[in-house]
Amino acid sequence: MIKELMAELRGAPVFFAGMDDVKPFSGADERVVVDLDRDLMEPPAEPEQVREVLVLARTPADLRRIATLHKLLPQAERVVVAVLDTPAAHPAPVPTPTPAHRWRSLTDLRVYQPKNRVWVVDARFSAATPAGRTVTATARAFAGHRLDVIAAPAAAIAGVGAAAWRPGDPNATPAEVTGPVPERVGAPGSDVVLRTTPMSVTEDGAPAWAGDQTPIERPAPQAATWERLGRPGMAGSPLADPDVLAEPSMIPPVDERLVNPQGFVTTPSRGMASLAERDGRWSVVLDGKVVTSFAESGGVTDADVARLRQIRGVEVDWRHAHSGPLAAVRVLAGLAAAGVPLVAETVPRWAGALGDDLIELVQKYPDLSDELRREEHSIRLRRAALRTHGVAARWEQLGAPAPAPPLTSVLLATRRADMVAFALDQVARQRDTRLEVILALHGVSKDDPDVAVAIKAFERPLTVFEADPKAIFGEVLNAAATRASGSFLLKMDDDDWYGPDFLSDLLLAHSYSGAQVIGTVPEFVYLASIDVTVHRRQITEQITSFVAGGTILVERSAFQAVGGFRPLRRSVDTQFQEALQAAGGQIYRTHGLGYILRRGPAANHTWQEPIGTFLQRNRHQWRGFRPNALMAMDGGPRP
Repeated sequence: MIKELMAELRGAPVFFAGMDDVKPFSGADERVVVDLDRDLMEPPAEPEQVREVLVLARTPADLRRIATLHKLLPQAERVVVAVLDTPAAHPAPVPTPTPAHRWRSLTDLRVYQPKNRVWVVDARFSAATPAGRTVTATARAFAGHRLDVIAAPAAAIAGVGAAAWRPGDPNATPAEVTGPVPERVGAPGSDVVLRTTPMSVTEDGAPAWAGDQTPIERPAPQAATWERLGRPGMAGSPLADPDVLAEPSMIPPVDERLVNPQGFVTTPSRGMASLAERDGRWSVVLDGKVVTSFAESGGVTDADVARLRQIRGVEVDWRHAHSGPLAAVRVLAGLAAAGVPLVAETVPRWAGALGDDLIELVQKYPDLSDELRREEHSIRLRRAALRTHGVAARWEQLGAPAPAPPLTSVLLATRRADMVAFALDQVARQRDTRLEVILALHGVSKDDPDVAVAIKAFERPLTVFEADPKAIFGEVLNAAATRASGSFLLKMDDDDWYGPDFLSDLLLAHSYSGAQVIGTVPEFVYLASIDVTVHRRQITEQITSFVAGGTILVERSAFQAVGGFRPLRRSVDTQFQEALQAAGGQIYRTHGLGYILRRGPAANHTWQEPIGTFLQRNRHQWRGFRPNALMAMDGGPRP
């Protein structure tokens, strides 16, 4: 495919990333060829004279690094972007042109798949246009068309591999390794500078910096190989100190927009694999065959993760050599963020940059042959990795101010005074979140003794109102929403169980999925009338068309855009989700281990499905109330 594109765009400059084991150019024609993972250079001397540009990326994750460096690309009348290894779960990367940024000169846009897993975007313009804008629009398409922003100060990046620190950030400013940062119109070029250097005092030390800002210095990908660390004179390098390597902030973050739990398989078809060295790289090996090999830098891509989804787990083999300690930690952080089940007997001191939580989890060695224990382990790993090694977390570790956590307004409507205390207890269990509760008493008085005691005992922000007993359910929920202050709205039911990380997991899924609505499905159901708990077969961690009504977390702006809930007695949740999708919104279904649906007689529920439905196609079935470990319960309490 590369040869065909090179031949078609003969003489066009080529910019590429993620292909450190491939030479994506051949032939006698002379052209500019830039490896954006290794070279940060100025655009061609006369960019307005370039007619065509070819951009090559191994995977969508690699394309996002190119998008960070989009200002280095020249202007052209034709821009061809090719991604050579795209996971099957990705939709077609159709860019969304806007009147701004000179898209008005677009005359032709073709998106096609010349062969399996390869996507090509071919954009033609009537006038020379910044090629980087086509790249950023394509990268944004792969990431769900969300705004490409990072919650940190405007950053300048300099040095080899620096784009990995700001993946998919088109607002980053590339700079020469010696500085200064190019200025923007009417403002400094950046608020903070990150520079990658050899990190050695005695050997090819860091060059002087010409700018006013003191850069944050971090090791370039080739700076911390075992070969270099063993050289004479490296004792003067900060990297010779294991305590320096023990800081998570020493490695680039995980690009959670693409390397995340999406696509997790609960019932894998393949066995245990090992993470070991093959030809100087970390590789996942199963039955003696390499499933995937990671980049020398240790960066994990979405294509790598897709190849591992059917594997039950990965055991880390520390005994063999590999590219270096920072690359090793980076591989493990990426795999953990994607929810790949990892185990290891011990973690060496030089891998301390994983962070204490991840190290403890990797060494737990749960029974991965049990599918439920395997998924519990995966969820714990992804939580720890995304919160330690995600982009926003990494820049907070580097000194960026932490944004205020969002406020979530819990909409809780009930007709049952005796369930108010139980429902508020489920909200009170939520940890690591900011929330308020809007309690809508539907035909119930707040002076009822059960209600009054429950309200008095609740210690979080609480707004209580008595809805008209004759009001329709959808109207009651909308009335609750008008009293809410949060940027997110969460609909909870009064009789279901919620784990202590239920809301924080929904917010985490929102951060990596790009969907406007996050929820789960009733994977665990307690059938109260027969005292049985069932674990149903469900597919989770995917864009979907439906989530359970008692788990709907929605962006407030999206809720308002579709007009809230319809004034219906039943099917309120289904109709809301249909309206959101009709308006172009997306729904994401995360894991179901933080929620248990209580099912009594069908007449007591707005979703009147017969009990027999919940006894079919189950993975497990237990007598009594059996919460999974992530619910953090001792078998109760239940009324």
